[in-house]
Amino acid sequence: MATNVTPQSATAQKNTAQPRQSWWASLVILCAVLGALLGLSFKTRDLIRRQDVPADNFPQLTEEYRILKRKDDDDTRLIMSLQKQKTALENGTSSNTKQVQALLSDLKQTKFLAGLTDAVGPGVLVTLNDSKKTVPPQMQAAVPINIIHDTDINQIINELKAAGAEAISVNNQRLVATSPIRCAGPTVFVNNTAQTPPYVIRAIGDATTLQAALNLPGGVADQMRAFDPAMIKVQTSKHMIVPASPGPPPPKYAKPAATSIAEGQTSVAATH
Repeated sequence: MATNVTPQSATAQKNTAQPRQSWWASLVILCAVLGALLGLSFKTRDLIRRQDVPADNFPQLTEEYRILKRKDDDDTRLIMSLQKQKTALENGTSSNTKQVQALLSDLKQTKFLAGLTDAVGPGVLVTLNDSKKTVPPQMQAAVPINIIHDTDINQIINELKAAGAEAISVNNQRLVATSPIRCAGPTVFVNNTAQTPPYVIRAIGDATTLQAALNLPGGVADQMRAFDPAMIKVQTSKHMIVPASPGPPPPKYAKPAATSIAEGQTSVAATH
């Protein structure tokens, strides 16, 4: 026997399916909301435990949370500000360090050029000594030629400087701009310190060039050798040390000029 489905019954079944679908959708939404509430409840309870706030005192919990949130925000801003300051200080320190390093490098180079630090390098070793030979009557002079004089030392040094010597010492006395070399009776004073022969001159520079300069025909070394080859000895060296100068005494009259000659002088005063 066939069952006939009338339009009214079909409509009733359709209406019954729609509430079922709506119920399932509502259930899913409710579960989601409930899960969110449970999660929030767990977080709230944890916050309550950490803050020792009674579970039934939700107004106080809310206020504590707001205070903590504001404090956390303030701390975050403070940390960011401190980090920016730290970065700025590090950048400033790095820049200052570079400037200090540049200044120290310039100071080191200036002290080296002024002869205030030891120097090492290749060069020549010149030994000057008085001769043991007797001067013949026909070669007698007011200045005995068989003795090393301050003029002999100065001439040797001038030749070395002209040949490019970068650091020179005489008997371990470093020569600087104000170094005097002079005779006082039978003694030669270097840097106002009495020296006796042999006079050992160390000069740092191109060894070949320095040696060639001292061996020029007719030069001071050639003249010494003409009388006695033992008066002068020139040796090359790949490594020698020229000691530092203790430094000249502080000036009494000279002082740094306000402007250099290249910049132009504003006035020049002279007394007669």
